[in-house]
Amino acid sequence: MGLFDKLKNAVQGATQPQPQPQQQWAPPPEEPEESQDEEEADVDPDEVDDWGGMNPHDFQEMWRRVKACEHAGIQNGDDACDAKAREFGYRDWQHMSRIRDTFSRHFGHTHEFSQAALNATMQGTRETLGAAAANHGEIFQPVEGIDLQTYANVQARAASVGNDMGKWHAILGEYGMDQAKWDRVNAEWGRRMSGQGASDMNATYALLAEYGKAFGQAGQGNYGAAAAANAGNAGIYQAGQGAVGAEPCTLERYSEIMGAQSAWAQQGRDVNAMLQQQFGMTALDWSNISQYWSAKMTQDYRIAMQMSDMQQHYEKQYMGAGAGGSAGLDDDLVV
Repeated sequence: MGLFDKLKNAVQGATQPQPQPQQQWAPPPEEPEESQDEEEADVDPDEVDDWGGMNPHDFQEMWRRVKACEHAGIQNGDDACDAKAREFGYRDWQHMSRIRDTFSRHFGHTHEFSQAALNATMQGTRETLGAAAANHGEIFQPVEGIDLQTYANVQARAASVGNDMGKWHAILGEYGMDQAKWDRVNAEWGRRMSGQGASDMNATYALLAEYGKAFGQAGQGNYGAAAAANAGNAGIYQAGQGAVGAEPCTLERYSEIMGAQSAWAQQGRDVNAMLQQQFGMTALDWSNISQYWSAKMTQDYRIAMQMSDMQQHYEKQYMGAGAGGSAGLDDDLVV
């Protein structure tokens, strides 16, 4: 990440003395001492440490202040960014940036510093989405008595019964619905989640995040237990405390499946059908596994970087396999 990279170059030069005519020794002339003002003038002010009155090891607080200033600037311009910096006792955004650079010079090479930046970004996002959700509470209201949790539950259970209409109607009956009512309820929740329920898209993102959490907590299908345990920690709107429980699959397998799906989508193939054919997995299974790994990545950004590299590797492999499906792929890898 460019923000945290630090280049340390030390360049030293030496001038070799040149032969001089032999002459009587005399003490060298004294050089005038530099005044304190001249010494200070030689120092680049951007290289002088400024911790902004904070504990140098409190990365989280430093990044919280930086992200708050950045958010104010994004929302309302440079003046708002400077004003937010002054709220923290600094002159302006430039002063805040100098403090950030001080932290970065000393700790930018550490995992803890980079992780704190991610944590602060996620916290700021949660606050933004939470505020938007509070201002548009109408999109969270039940539809004909069916709240978001129930709606997500029904959707998760529907994914586990496939095309068995008998089981599907039995599920609807448990919640006091017939097909006609479900169609209305489904249409309205779909409208809200598509961004038509509120003028602020952040409220829509908050709704989608809450739906995803509720869907995972339904615990349906293979790996349902892993999804239920981790749904509350997955995604940008959640607590971000990391994953719990055993891995439902290896990180490499997860990355392979993700890369394969990307390749199939680019090839115009039926991703769900290929998911079942290649990995014996349904879309619900994939969603459940993703709950675990999404939570895991919030705890350690390095996992996401590893996943990205492996995903690109497997995407190229599956693109090369073309219509042949799995030619040349690692069949020995297991979920």
